[in-house]
Amino acid sequence: MKTFTERILWVAVLLLVTGLFIIGCGDDETEDVEDLLLEEEEAAGTTLIEVPPAYVFDSRFVQGESSVAYSGQTVRNLLLQDLKVLIDSLAKDGAQPIAVQDMLNLYTYDDALNLQSLSTAGATPVLESHYSAISTGKSLVGKISGDVVIGYNRTADDLVNEWFQIIADNSQDPAKLGTPAVYTTDNGVDLTQMINKVLIGAVPYYQATGVYLAGLLERDNSEARNGTDPYTSMEHGWDEAFGYFGAARDYFRYTDAELAGGVDDFTFDSNGDGSIDFKSEYNFGLSRNAGKRDKGGSGVDLTREIFDAFLRGRTFIANQGTEVDIIQQRELAANSMEKVIAATIVHYVNDTLSDMSNLGTDVENRVNLNKHWAEMKGFTVALQYNPFKLIGDGQLQELHGIMGEAPSYDAPGTPAYDTTVRNYNRAKDVLQAAYGFSAANMANW
Repeated sequence: MKTFTERILWVAVLLLVTGLFIIGCGDDETEDVEDLLLEEEEAAGTTLIEVPPAYVFDSRFVQGESSVAYSGQTVRNLLLQDLKVLIDSLAKDGAQPIAVQDMLNLYTYDDALNLQSLSTAGATPVLESHYSAISTGKSLVGKISGDVVIGYNRTADDLVNEWFQIIADNSQDPAKLGTPAVYTTDNGVDLTQMINKVLIGAVPYYQATGVYLAGLLERDNSEARNGTDPYTSMEHGWDEAFGYFGAARDYFRYTDAELAGGVDDFTFDSNGDGSIDFKSEYNFGLSRNAGKRDKGGSGVDLTREIFDAFLRGRTFIANQGTEVDIIQQRELAANSMEKVIAATIVHYVNDTLSDMSNLGTDVENRVNLNKHWAEMKGFTVALQYNPFKLIGDGQLQELHGIMGEAPSYDAPGTPAYDTTVRNYNRAKDVLQAAYGFSAANMANW
C-alpha cells in the first residue's frame, strides 16, 4: 500500500501528465482530479486543519471531543500563585504567624488536604475552587528541576525549603509580622519574590522547555495515546508545555494593558457561563509577564510570538507535519518565553537602579529596593532552566556575580554606589548582547 506521501506524488504526476487535456476538456475533469486529492487525503486518515485563532483543537480519534488537555499544569500554576498569595498576606494588618508546614501544604500539595485555592477571578466566581476538582495528584515539588542553581551551588528545592524556614521564624516576631520584614532576610532579600521567581523558572518554565518541548520528538504522533485518549502522546506533550506558559485559550483577545492589569482585566468569561475556568479563561505568570513587557516596550510583540508558535506548532502536529516545521515552532516558543524572562530582568535592573538613586533614609524606598532586587535576581535564576536558551552559562555566572547575594544600600555619590551602578549597567550589556534588545527597550523597560 502506498503511503500518503507516495499517493500525493502519484496524483501530482497524474496532474502533470493530464494537464494539457484538462485545459481542453473543461471543468468536469478538473473536479475529478480535485475529488481524487480529497479521496487520497481521506484514505490516509488526515484532514488538514488551518491554524486556529484560539488554542482549540478537535480530536483525530474521538469525534466531537477536544484533543487539548493540561489540567495538571493549571493546578501547578495555581499552587505557585497561591503560595505567593499566602506569603504576601503575612505583611498585611491582622496577619497570624505561620508554620513551615503551611507553605509546604502548597509546595508539596496532597489531595487528602482538599484545599481551596486562594486565587480569585475578581468579581466573577471561579468554576472550580478546589485544586483536586481541576486535577488530582499534582504538586510543585514533584516537578521541580534538580539542577544546581548557578551562583548558589544548591538546588532550587534546597533554597525554597531554607527560605520557608526563615519566613516561618520571622512570622513569630511581632515586630516583623504584618510588615514586609516578615519575608525579608536580615541582609534585605525579599523572599516572597525570590521563592516565586525561582519556582517560575524551576517548575513551569523548566517543565515547558526542558521536559515537554525538549522531549517532544521522542513522542508518538500516529496513534491515540494509551489506545483510548483523544490525543496522541506528541499532541499531549505540546499541550502540557502550553499549559505551563499559562495563557488563556483565547489569549489573542487580551490587550497588553489587560494582561498587565488586575485580575478583572486578565480573566474573561469567554463561554458566558457566569464563571471563570482556570484551565481556559485565566492568564498565569509568564503569559502576563509577556503582556507587561509588550506594554512597556517598543517594537516587540512577545505575546504574539509565543502564542503564534504554540498555535502553529500544535497545528503542524495535528496535521502530522514534518519534524522541521515542528522544531521551528518549538524553538520559537522556547526562545520567546526566554526573552520574556530576560526582558523582565532588564525591567527590574532599571527599577533597582532607580530605587538605589532614591534610597535616602526612606524606609519605603528600601522596601522597594529589596523587592525589585529579588525579582531581578530570582528571574536571573529562572533563565538557566531552558535547554534551548540563547544566553550562555558563562553569561549567567557573570550576571549572578554582578548582582551578588543581596541588594546594596550604598549612598548615592559614594565610590561604592558608583561601582554598583556600573556593575548593574554591565549586567544590562550582558543581557542586550544575548538577546539583541533595542537601546530604547533597555532604557525604558
